[in-house]
Order: sequence, then structure tokens, then C-alpha cells
Amino acid sequence: AAADPVSVLPGSLGRGSWCHEHDTIHKRLDIIEEKVIKTVEHLESEVKSLLNIISETTSNIPIAPGTPLIDIFDGKS
Repeated sequence: AAADPVSVLPGSLGRGSWCHEHDTIHKRLDIIEEKVIKTVEHLESEVKSLLNIISETTSNIPIAPGTPLIDIFDGKS
């Protein structure tokens, strides 16, 4: 009995209870993982949509001749 980690834990209700808790935690983690994946997919879709809108908008803006072009994404200040 001393080698069985479940029986040594204070307040342990036995292996069945521990397994049930373990399964419950995994089910909750699976639900959280699914929600995170769906959220990331939704955000990727939103970002692509916004980038398309920005691209379409900027390509339709008339630029006066001689105006220097600035790339806001080049990382230079």
C-alpha cells in the first residue's frame, strides 16, 4: 500500500475518484482547446478581411505627383 501513490495522498478517496477528476479535467481542457482554436480561426479571418479592406482602400487613394511614398510596415522611423 505504501508504494501506491493514491493511497498515500491525504484525503484521497481512492483511484476511482482520482480517475474521474482526471477525466473531467481533460474534458474541460478539450473544450477550452476547441474554443481557443475557433477564436484563433475567427481572428485570422478578421485580420485577413481587414488587410484586404486596407489594401483596397490604399490602392484607390490618388497620390499627387512627387509625393514620397512611405511604407508604414518597414519598421523604420
